[in-house]
Amino acid sequence: MDLVLIGAGRVGTAVATLLQDAGHRLVGVASRSPDSARRASDLLGAPVFALGLLPAADAALLGVPAAALESLGAEVAALRRSEIVCHFAGAVGIAPLRAVTAKGMFAAALHPVQTCPDIETALQLLPGSAWGVTTSPEIATWAHELVTASLRGFPVEVAESDRALWHAAAVTTANGTAALMTLGEAILARIGVDRPARVLGPLAAGTVTAAAARDGAGTALTGPVVRGEAETVASHVRAFQERAPELLEAYRLVARTILMAVEAAGRVEDRGAESILRALDG
Repeated sequence: MDLVLIGAGRVGTAVATLLQDAGHRLVGVASRSPDSARRASDLLGAPVFALGLLPAADAALLGVPAAALESLGAEVAALRRSEIVCHFAGAVGIAPLRAVTAKGMFAAALHPVQTCPDIETALQLLPGSAWGVTTSPEIATWAHELVTASLRGFPVEVAESDRALWHAAAVTTANGTAALMTLGEAILARIGVDRPARVLGPLAAGTVTAAAARDGAGTALTGPVVRGEAETVASHVRAFQERAPELLEAYRLVARTILMAVEAAGRVEDRGAESILRALDG
């Protein structure tokens, strides 16, 4: 396929690179940011164009945030130089591209469930990842094949009305994991541990590996909250009160979140949950 990339963000540029590696051809790049356009052009070997001068292509890839999709979709629809218009945002499906479908073109939303802090990391992590797929009905098969064959991922069909919760699950997992590790690092730094990320990084990686290998992450939960060890939790609370009171509320929030997860997995008795809550409040 001949492709154009409009908006050269991290995800869009990484996806375009993977597609090009799979044999598709990038014939043009357009971006409101000259720096990102130049970066994408250098990486992809594709010329930079103004949006209105982009060459015709089989598909236009929109590498822009969700908030920009509706206005950009209208511009692309007015140009009508691509048969398919595809974006990679998670929280929305093809509804923002209604101007595209109104012109008889096809729309696709392909959201990679992966962290992409930069292009290089995205290129390493995207293969093997899940992709949330929402498309015009006529190109559903094409989208699934593109994800499977060209992006080396696995497609998951997501209804338009389910996109917000789909995205919420992804960002809660990704940013929640990073946030919890950040809190752990702050606790270790409070007691003078040097480079706490080196201590907690292998633990976090091991936890994710164990959760992925089991039938649901709930079976990988462990620790005093899971076991109903209220006195251990109480000792944590006392230590925070004495040594790091500014971190106590964050610890309580995390412990309550763990308790909710354990209850959802059916792994704690009511009396155990009550004793943990009393320990946290104490």
